[in-house]
Amino acid sequence: MNQKNFEYLKDGLKYLGFGESLYNDLEKNLAKQEPHFQLATTGEYKHGKGLDKIDFILDLKKSETSDMYFLNRYQATLKNEDPTKEVSQTFYINKNAGFTAKEAFNLLSGRAVHKELTNKEGQPFKAWVQLELSEEKDKNNNFKVKQYHEGYGFELEKAVSKFPIKELNDEMLKERMMKSLIKGNITTVTFAKDGKEETMNLSANPQFKNINVYDASMKKVFQENEKKEPQQKPEKKVDKKESQKQEAGDEDSEPRKKNTKRKGMKV
Repeated sequence: MNQKNFEYLKDGLKYLGFGESLYNDLEKNLAKQEPHFQLATTGEYKHGKGLDKIDFILDLKKSETSDMYFLNRYQATLKNEDPTKEVSQTFYINKNAGFTAKEAFNLLSGRAVHKELTNKEGQPFKAWVQLELSEEKDKNNNFKVKQYHEGYGFELEKAVSKFPIKELNDEMLKERMMKSLIKGNITTVTFAKDGKEETMNLSANPQFKNINVYDASMKKVFQENEKKEPQQKPEKKVDKKESQKQEAGDEDSEPRKKNTKRKGMKV
């Protein structure tokens, strides 16, 4: 068994959120030197007052030119009491990097995850990623992937600032909240309004450029909790000729919209 390869794969399992529970099975399979093997594990994540379970099957394959093994992909299946309602997706791994186990759970739960990705030309870019769970699967038996790039216009910090969130007043708590939302988590916060405090839960909704709000029982709350912006004074009418001159002069003051369409990413 290649010890360096074993350590490399252990680091990958840890980074991807599978912990140390698979280390023994990994070592035993590496010693067998089979061309391909799988590792299986189950994760549990809190959802409201209950726990959601998700099964993972990890595919590891031996290189054709050396004794090195690589984790190329894993399949995640979000369990349900009704097996017909279970959802699964294959997530691809490149050099020990990709969607973590928790991010896979969030995506299969219908939430969006902000991630640094790489296109087919090897160029990195950041985007919010969400699965089209309501549509049929593609030819590879995967759900289609929606991507919302920076040019789409969703600004997470601007979206959360519309709500009376107590954690926004503490830099450390604010940073923790933002990191949690970026990973696609349901994030618990405190709304402070009219001298009262109330526990709420948030998740990012890049498609509609806003935040989903749920109460302590995970019942969706509509946007009545948004801070009301002060009414703006009506703008002065500008002479049409003068307006045209201003538009011409301000041509470069705002960046032009770029085509944010990227080549397909495997998820």
